[in-house]
Amino acid sequence: MSEEPVIGGGSAPDESTDGEAEAVTPETDASEAELAELLRETLLAAHDDLAAEDLEGETPAEVRERYVATRARLDQEAGETREAPVPAGAPGRFAPAPGTAFEKIREGLTRLNA
Repeated sequence: MSEEPVIGGGSAPDESTDGEAEAVTPETDASEAELAELLRETLLAAHDDLAAEDLEGETPAEVRERYVATRARLDQEAGETREAPVPAGAPGRFAPAPGTAFEKIREGLTRLNA
């Protein structure tokens, strides 16, 4: 049986032979500030509509709270702009040309009388 590497470096802890379970604390490779910065950079890379000042915080939990609040604000703003009625297409600039010979004659007589 081969030993699998543990994430975060180091080797897997050896099992105790006396039968007592030892409390093993995982090694942390990064501090809270470094993790917060990594989370901030990841969120900024994934979302073009976010700015660095939207995700300020000292811990990953603070950065996540700011992200959730900012995302809710942006979704609300997007919903408000979707509610505004926008006419579809550009308005016509002139009347379409008549298609049949009868319509052409009628259009010509209308222009003479106008």
